[in-house]
Amino acid sequence: MDDSDDPPDQTVSRVDFLANIALATGFLLPLWAAMSGSGDAYAAGRFIGGSLVAVFLILALLKGILKTHPPLRMASAKLAVALILILISLGKIGAMKRDMGAIRAAGQQLVATMNEKGEAAGPAAPVAASEEARQVVAFVNGAGALLKRQVAERELLDKEFEKLDMSTLLTPEALTSRKEIAASRAKMARYGELLVQRDQMIIASVEEGRVYVRTADVPEHYRGSELGAGAQVGAETLKLNAQLTAVGKEFIKAVGKVLDFAQSQLGKARFQNGKLMFASERDVATFRALSREMEEIGVREAAVVERFNTHVEKTKKDAARDLAPAKR
Repeated sequence: MDDSDDPPDQTVSRVDFLANIALATGFLLPLWAAMSGSGDAYAAGRFIGGSLVAVFLILALLKGILKTHPPLRMASAKLAVALILILISLGKIGAMKRDMGAIRAAGQQLVATMNEKGEAAGPAAPVAASEEARQVVAFVNGAGALLKRQVAERELLDKEFEKLDMSTLLTPEALTSRKEIAASRAKMARYGELLVQRDQMIIASVEEGRVYVRTADVPEHYRGSELGAGAQVGAETLKLNAQLTAVGKEFIKAVGKVLDFAQSQLGKARFQNGKLMFASERDVATFRALSREMEEIGVREAAVVERFNTHVEKTKKDAARDLAPAKR
């Protein structure tokens, strides 16, 4: 329909109505992108706030300039401002998508490192559009490098534990030989050293992570609940590590008691028909009591190990969920 056929007031109202719709669209597009997972809510909110101020000032300025002109000119200028705002909003959405893609790719690489899978599969990560996103990517990549080094150190320590063959530690043959008892003591001394080393390594790793998070150059609004959750993970790790170290020391002490008893029985106890034979019922009772103590410690140790492993797996799953493609 030709606007010339409409009364002037109706034409102005129609153009003004279209301008208002376009303005609302321009303001809300970034928010819609954030809600659909294609952008960051904080960045969208900041853009909307800045755009509201800018549009208000521009429209106020135009109203002053065009106050002597026909109302249609002001309505048309308002529509033009709205269309420009839509174009800017679309550009902002594109930038937010690049930022989100870069952050997600860094997060997926971090998850791959946590799961000891090396490089994450997938297309090349987009380059972040904003300085804040580049800071976040650098922070996540730095955390990944830190974790990668810690994983390598832990693997080396695990190999040292594997070198200790505990299956022959308290066999009947080992408990009736002075040489084997001495070898078992040396083995337990080495186990104790590795236990302390593991304890110190975990404590140092958690503290290193805390320092990294505390001193990293990352936008403050990214230090919210996600980093707070990281602090809780660290605290739980230290708690379980303390329990693991304590029960390990109990195990060393219990083994020492058995070895002490076995050494006191040299020349009395003997290995016969696949069994350990003692000289008296009292010695049998003592050995059985020591064995029960070790079994109880073994049950507690298995429970602590299970809780620790469950904690580690939960941490990995939570990270994989929070850094999944549909989330920041």
